[in-house]
Amino acid sequence: MEWGIISKENFVGKTSYDVPIKRWDPLSTVTIRTEDFGLRKERIKFYGHYAYISPIRGKRPKGFTSIEEKKQFYDCSKKISLQHKDVFTAITEGKPIYDDRGKQLGDGFTMIIAEDEKRKDNPFLEIPHRNQRISEDCKALTLINRYPSMARIVDPDIEKLITDKLPLHIKLSRGINLVTISRNFYPSLCFNLIPEDILASIFLSMKAAILYCIEEAIERDFYDIPISPFFNIGLKVGGSQPRIHSQVYIDLNMDGHGSRLEGHLEAFKEMGDNCHLCQTSHGDSDRIIIKTKFWTFFTTGSPVRNYHIRFHPNEHLRRFSQLKVNQINDLAKILKVILQGMDDISIDKNRNILFNCCPYHYDANFHLFGDIIPHEIIGGAEMVDDMRVARKLPHIAASEIRNSIEKYVNEIEW
Repeated sequence: MEWGIISKENFVGKTSYDVPIKRWDPLSTVTIRTEDFGLRKERIKFYGHYAYISPIRGKRPKGFTSIEEKKQFYDCSKKISLQHKDVFTAITEGKPIYDDRGKQLGDGFTMIIAEDEKRKDNPFLEIPHRNQRISEDCKALTLINRYPSMARIVDPDIEKLITDKLPLHIKLSRGINLVTISRNFYPSLCFNLIPEDILASIFLSMKAAILYCIEEAIERDFYDIPISPFFNIGLKVGGSQPRIHSQVYIDLNMDGHGSRLEGHLEAFKEMGDNCHLCQTSHGDSDRIIIKTKFWTFFTTGSPVRNYHIRFHPNEHLRRFSQLKVNQINDLAKILKVILQGMDDISIDKNRNILFNCCPYHYDANFHLFGDIIPHEIIGGAEMVDDMRVARKLPHIAASEIRNSIEKYVNEIEW
């Protein structure tokens, strides 16, 4: 059931629990009043805690073939060869790839949704295929995730067989999972080695693929669609591959959203026309790390982790897919500087970068914003409630990062 495909052929010998499922936690799930955000009324919708449970996720290949290779990628002082072989090399080269010991790393089969910004395979394509070698002119490409958390294509007869046997509180999970990679190999932990135009191209390919997927999903009568673009940088935060890559989860279950997003939606609703991100001074500028024509980066006053950084476009946009080219180019420049500055003051290199967006078809006055969250061990109380105990005052954290990036900011052509 790779690439989110469930068919008569690959379901043989399987049960209803061998497919991706979605389960809402009955102890933290509340029914959404559809009039709140203009949601359609065809289905009952919820917010709260839910889990995607997908057996295929555990089949993902390991990114490192040896301890020495793993150590090399954590040493950003070394120049990494663009010819490094990884699981994605088979896709970019259009043929099976083997490591130095003859073990196959990848077979080259895939579905490419976008090469840079050019649309390729339909997001609901049913058969993966092997492409020709990707042109060197291409900087980034977006693929269907081979090991997704959701089912993208489901044979109708098999779907009925699955759903008839699942309890009422469990459902077959539907959606599209995307992966965007650089055409050439760049290590995900070493942002100082990644050219700005490559990082910008990753964002542009993500945007093109999201729009393509949403358009095709709407054609198939999917609606009320939450999307989650993100980067997992490092093994400790879920980054299983050494090549820089991002992911996008596009949830097509049409059954609501998580409690964290509900909090953001309700907060922006209460703000009305007085958007906090448009008007705040972020602690009288004490917490601002850098502000350009297009973006503001700051340490949040209520950190999820120490050195938790938030950022937002200065223009009031609701979704990642609304970003313009100049905003994306500026974002790539700043992210490189910020992440390198964090490296320089020894903040954990394992980090998540999250983009918080208004779901499609939601009528909500939302302001797109992002989070950079370093890995950190947290305590038990923090798992019990939606709270964190932080030791670093946000304005002090901002000062440390500002001082760290000053030399890089002065070298950039804005």
